[in-house]
Amino acid sequence: MKETQINKIIVYFLYLLAFASCFYMFEAIQAIIMSAASFFLLLQYTSKKKLLSIKTLPFILSFLLLLIYNLFYFNSRSLQSISNSLLIFVVPIFSLFLYDSSFFKKHKNNILLSYSCCISILSIYILGFYINDIPNHHFNWYFARFNLEKNIHIHGTYISLWIAVALLFVFDFLAKNKDLHAKFKISLLILAFLLLASMVVINARMILFSTLILIALNAYFLFVKQGLFNKKIILIPLVLLFTGVIFLSQRYKDDLKFLNKNKIENSSRYTICYCSLKVIRNSNFLGTDNSTIQPKLNDCYDEYGFEDLSKEKLNSHNQYLDYFMKGGILLFIAFIVTLFVKLRYALKSKNYLYFSISLLFTFSFLTENILVRQYGIYLFLFCDILFLGSVLINESHCTDEIEKN
Repeated sequence: MKETQINKIIVYFLYLLAFASCFYMFEAIQAIIMSAASFFLLLQYTSKKKLLSIKTLPFILSFLLLLIYNLFYFNSRSLQSISNSLLIFVVPIFSLFLYDSSFFKKHKNNILLSYSCCISILSIYILGFYINDIPNHHFNWYFARFNLEKNIHIHGTYISLWIAVALLFVFDFLAKNKDLHAKFKISLLILAFLLLASMVVINARMILFSTLILIALNAYFLFVKQGLFNKKIILIPLVLLFTGVIFLSQRYKDDLKFLNKNKIENSSRYTICYCSLKVIRNSNFLGTDNSTIQPKLNDCYDEYGFEDLSKEKLNSHNQYLDYFMKGGILLFIAFIVTLFVKLRYALKSKNYLYFSISLLFTFSFLTENILVRQYGIYLFLFCDILFLGSVLINESHCTDEIEKN
């Protein structure tokens, strides 16, 4: 099989990955598509390009640390954990070879739009369900989200993250393609409105606010920095949007009331963070057997009077703390460096879309263990396959120049 044929197969699988977002309830299908796409991505390897470099080293090191911990250091030798770490840290590196394919570069924007359209279908369903469910929730956000999550069978944080990435795709496409047909541009604006409205309904706070900030940051890079618009044109709508979201959201109002009446130490989020740090400290910062992390967290919750947290078996709700517990300080540092590599070189190559997506994940990792569920791994892998290779290429070329050639 020729390399060009492999590249075409990968592109077709990327389309399938985009469409797989509509069939999220069939996790097995999503897993099969991810595995097949990863397999063909690995087949691209040629010795013409050096796979090991200062940029790729943190990714490889993160995978090796997790592999060593799973196989030799602890007793819980989880094949799923090993395969997940392979998908997260190793497979995306091979997108470096994908950027040699003109076929991929030709279809890349279409893949992004395909994903955004699929997510917009989910957004329409979310908005429709929310409106139809008004007699049950009476605009009470807690009831509304509980009913919604129970109906769609996916955690609100993950679906909100999927929607946020789609919104960034649409904004980037609108900003960079000024000669779009009027009807197509209107369609994209409607799509963006649907995506944003569904995010407001789900109201995953960190992701919602992060997305609004990142859209403003992209507008600054693409318009204000180039002298096309005044800063106030970007800032004023953003402030109004933030104010409107806070005013409409019961969740934010309740947070403000809680902080006004209670100490932050009384919050469940503080207790979860404190107990996670306690597990890390008790392991001497060297990592803890994955099978014992949750029982240790539960014991800590009970000790401080948060029995509900132990009954629900809540994890650290922080991806950084999760990796710190699983792999100690070495894995924690390696993981942080992988994010630094993405952010630094995406910004350096003026790939503002990938910079925004990487920053979005960086923020979302603060409030959720995104990479412990397939919903998070799916999106993380999808984005990295599409973009990581663009920042691993020669520093002397920017992404825009490469895609034109």
